[in-house]
Amino acid sequence: MNNQELSYKLKYILSELGVSKQEFLKLCQRFSPSISKPTVLNAINGKNTILPTIETLSVFIKVCQTSGNEKLKNISYDFLLNDNIKEIEAKNASIYQSIGLSDDVISRLKQYNHPFYYDYKDIINYFFIHIPSNYWKYLEMLRLTTNIEFTIKQLKETNELKYLKELLKLFNDDAYLAYLEINFKNVYEIYLHLKNNHTLDLYRLDKLKELMQILKDHFGYLLLEINRKFYEAI
Repeated sequence: MNNQELSYKLKYILSELGVSKQEFLKLCQRFSPSISKPTVLNAINGKNTILPTIETLSVFIKVCQTSGNEKLKNISYDFLLNDNIKEIEAKNASIYQSIGLSDDVISRLKQYNHPFYYDYKDIINYFFIHIPSNYWKYLEMLRLTTNIEFTIKQLKETNELKYLKELLKLFNDDAYLAYLEINFKNVYEIYLHLKNNHTLDLYRLDKLKELMQILKDHFGYLLLEINRKFYEAI
């Protein structure tokens, strides 16, 4: 997210509300009398050097939620901070709050109701109903493993500690660590060493990079097996 993207969305909100910038400022001051004119106007005009604070965004959201406008009543931090969302529909926002899918995913699913996809709608429904939950678990672990492998590459190329912090952050997933501790003890032990020492241990990083490829193959195999069983059960 950048200030120009936020500015675009705030101008969209003003258009939906049918108010000027000054009128929007007054609406904001109803919820936060101390909010300043430059804070609001700079956000609308995209002139901030940094993004507004969560407190400021919260005021914008309250103005929308109490406006009586169906399109705006479900405006959220996700809408204001997500670069991919340009417009918002009340129905999409409600669906998002219920099941947690992004605006882009909801729009993609709606496309499957298009006549072009008409013949596929039954099998699409079948897929979401019958694909086991482990599929999504292993897919997320494969994504984490791929990101870890890429971060190791960045760390080895630059020797910058910020990539070590990013590496440890990627590992910091309870389900992922529990799986590694049981099934890939060698990976888990290298992670613990890096976490406890916060040093660029090139030998262990090289070993970890090798193990990430094995881990990717492992999760890829599990996903292929789930797909194979799914296909056979159709």
